[in-house]
Amino acid sequence: MMRSTGLTCLAVAAAMLGGCTPPPARPTPAANRMLDGCADQLHELCGQLLLYYLSHQSLPPTLEPLQQAAGGPLSLTCPTSGLPYVYRPEGVVYPGQPGRLILFDAGASHGGMRWAVRADASSGPAFTLRVVLLPDAPVFNAPPPPPVKGGTQQTQPADTAQPGERPQPSQPSPQL
Repeated sequence: MMRSTGLTCLAVAAAMLGGCTPPPARPTPAANRMLDGCADQLHELCGQLLLYYLSHQSLPPTLEPLQQAAGGPLSLTCPTSGLPYVYRPEGVVYPGQPGRLILFDAGASHGGMRWAVRADASSGPAFTLRVVLLPDAPVFNAPPPPPVKGGTQQTQPADTAQPGERPQPSQPSPQL
């Protein structure tokens, strides 16, 4: 009888241990970026945008200058949706987020979310860009401001304007 009770206890303990697994770990935002090709591409574009900003003290009016500076093709489309990224150098305000979104997915093709690049200078004099994953919102579909007559304008960093106001044009760089 003692042997049967011992085996029963071992069987119950083995069954309990077999069902006791820790919950799967939730991926961190950094892990999400590493696993998503779209986030990786936006991160690469951040580097090019920062290099351009360092040279010109403004964001480019389009993404074309980044292609030229990179010396090779940059991927400007989301690998998940196949849609081109939306670039808004004046930035759009996303409720509850600091700074402004300047580059983002054209559609919510990441489980109802969009990858975006947020420009932020609120952490001091440094101009920073961050790749963030945000729920879809109406701000992504807001029309861009009308073009400035007489050519393109260079804009100041997207978050130097107060919320609800457009950034002021900066002085164009001298043409060489």
